[in-house]
Amino acid sequence: MNELLSSTVLTPVMEVIDVDAAVSIATSALLVDLGLSQWAARKTDKFASAAMIAANNAETGVAAVHKDLLAGCAELTAVHKMTSAIRVYHQAHTLPWGMNNLLPTKWYFDYHKDMTDMFGQWETKVDEFVAAYEWQVAQQTVLANKLGDMFDPSEYPPADTIRQKFHYRFGYMPVPTNDWRVQIGEEGTSQLTEQFNTYVQDNVHAMFQSVWKKLYAYLERASERLDYVDHGDKKKFHDTLVSNVTDMFEVLDVCNVTGDSQMSAMKLKLEDAFYCVTPDALRDDAYMRKETKRKVDDIIASLPSLDI
Repeated sequence: MNELLSSTVLTPVMEVIDVDAAVSIATSALLVDLGLSQWAARKTDKFASAAMIAANNAETGVAAVHKDLLAGCAELTAVHKMTSAIRVYHQAHTLPWGMNNLLPTKWYFDYHKDMTDMFGQWETKVDEFVAAYEWQVAQQTVLANKLGDMFDPSEYPPADTIRQKFHYRFGYMPVPTNDWRVQIGEEGTSQLTEQFNTYVQDNVHAMFQSVWKKLYAYLERASERLDYVDHGDKKKFHDTLVSNVTDMFEVLDVCNVTGDSQMSAMKLKLEDAFYCVTPDALRDDAYMRKETKRKVDDIIASLPSLDI
């Protein structure tokens, strides 16, 4: 736990979500189903692992030697980087919700366009790797010195099957509502309704927690970097110290799919604290720096409890 969090008394509870109101999420957000699969080109070498464990007098199973079957393959590296970029973008623009992620409808068009573009790039990079695969394997066969005695040609999939190692799943679904159509009787319906209400409460809590934690991280950083009096102990910071926080104005607005009053109030506090605040002004104006830090610390103290 960091120093600032341990010394800050946070508001003990967040606003209880009215389940009927929470179900209205279905009109302001949708679920995103995303799955990406790729060939890692990595294998565990059992013999090398056993030799390493024996050489270090360690117990069996405590360590392993993993080998990169196509070390230095630029085409495969490009695929892996694109996969990571898609996942990072997806996590940054959606909220946790059960096994899927929640996408506020206000972000749908930009999100869909960007994801579609990235998947197009991903497909292109996969095709480029598949086209280079046989040559890459041939290079490993001829120049097996990269892996030495760990080289095993049987660990390389046939060229005509390698494309099947790469695929993705991407689609949208409506957020389920408490509308049971199954013929299960009054008692069964009551049990399902109770379970559903708990499910909604838990997911709304997790969703809000993800927003609060992101905001807390930005505010904590701002508070720490602005904590100096004169140029003698001046602390350097990037312009993103301010832009990360001001970007949260929109995040708090768009992600408030339940109309949470605490989140609405927090947006107003942030807008007040960073009104006309610029990175250069914070660097040059000691009074603005002191006042901004004071407001930031007040906001941190008013954040709901965080599951950290």
